[in-house]
Amino acid sequence: RHCLPPVTTHNMIDDGNDPILSTIRRIGLFNNRTDRVKVILHPEFLSSTSPLLPLDYEDFVRGCHLGVFPSYYEPWGYTPVPQLIFKFLCPSGIYIVDRRFQSPDESCNQLTQFLYGFCQQSRRQRIIQRNRTERLSDLLDWRYLGR
Repeated sequence: RHCLPPVTTHNMIDDGNDPILSTIRRIGLFNNRTDRVKVILHPEFLSSTSPLLPLDYEDFVRGCHLGVFPSYYEPWGYTPVPQLIFKFLCPSGIYIVDRRFQSPDESCNQLTQFLYGFCQQSRRQRIIQRNRTERLSDLLDWRYLGR
């Protein structure tokens, strides 16, 4: 290949106005060989039957060092449960950015701190954290949460 790999798996309609791609361009995440962060934007649901990227979501996630899921979805309801679960999740490698009681700037700073802390970990620490997160994943399955 004589050019950089693309940051997205699909040609997107009106990609010049896509907020994610615009931000990627603005901050210069172009998947250069020297970039410590590589971006793969896959704007479609993951499925093993997809001809482009035939992986189920779980298999894709297992291949990543870090996942950031910028959803404002609030599955817990407005109860004390988030506070209890948050204390349990953080040592396990799952961090929740507070977007309800913080300003957008404060939430962004909190995410930045999480990412910076992850980058400061040794390889061994990341492996331990990943294993803890994987063990915890069964507890957070909707088969159990739905009850």
